[in-house]
Amino acid sequence: MTAKQRIHLEAAEAGLQVMDDNHTLWETHAAWVTVHSNLVDIIEEIVHTDAIGVTDNKGAARTKTTIRKDNGKQANIICGPLKTFLLAIPDQTQEGTVHFNASQLTYGSETTLIARWNKIIEVANLPANAAFYTGGYNIVAATTDVLIAGVAEFIAKAPLPKSKRAGKSTAKKSLKTEFKTLATTIGSLETLSNGMLGTEEDFVDTLITALGLDTNGNRKVNAVLSLRDLTTNTPLKKVKVEVTNGTITFTQYSTDLGLVTIKGKPQGNWTATVSLPTYITSTHPDLAFNPELPILKLIIKLAKA
Repeated sequence: MTAKQRIHLEAAEAGLQVMDDNHTLWETHAAWVTVHSNLVDIIEEIVHTDAIGVTDNKGAARTKTTIRKDNGKQANIICGPLKTFLLAIPDQTQEGTVHFNASQLTYGSETTLIARWNKIIEVANLPANAAFYTGGYNIVAATTDVLIAGVAEFIAKAPLPKSKRAGKSTAKKSLKTEFKTLATTIGSLETLSNGMLGTEEDFVDTLITALGLDTNGNRKVNAVLSLRDLTTNTPLKKVKVEVTNGTITFTQYSTDLGLVTIKGKPQGNWTATVSLPTYITSTHPDLAFNPELPILKLIIKLAKA
């Protein structure tokens, strides 16, 4: 899996997390249930294909795929009660660091999964959380030890032997097809989300932002600009925002909430010219649309003329 493919996969996982966190908004709608199921399936298929042929040099049957699924199951067994325990303390800060669902603990890039598994182990074993093992949550230290051993086995898995490389080459070609399917699935999510813009705008915005990138490596959402009055901090609607990069220019107007969401533009440094009748026009250069950086979020305050 290439670095860019990993970014796409992690963006899909982030979108899946948003859906799972807001399942009550869509789970009664058949189309949403279908696309959610498709998203889970394609993430699993991508991870499975990437792991094809990855056995030890003796051809051991316990592949990384098997270990990954076992680790995901064990991590989820620990994570659920751990989140409950941390909220009961209460410690929402700690709970936020391990707020994973079953999908996030089972599907993803190796680097991402190892980091998530180790975070659960770390938090569960903090001295301040000793009561987790004795407080009636049905988790003991030995339960965590199983995950520790599983992570070590996953990391230590031997590199691909020569006899498996042909299969791996085929898998790489299959990955390209699977990532196209992933892009189609994400496109379906975006189309469905348009129907919720009128009632669940925050959910839609969070979902589209989480999904991250298009098939060319550009962000679906490049930037979110918030236009406000300098004195009152009130959101300003119908503000004209003209954005330019070389010969490319486009214009958008702010919503009733004072927001301009810029999507699907090439990466690079852009200049925004902001204007509204009775306000002073302002120019904002060097706005970076870069998929390697966090999505640009900028508050622009306009002064009265």
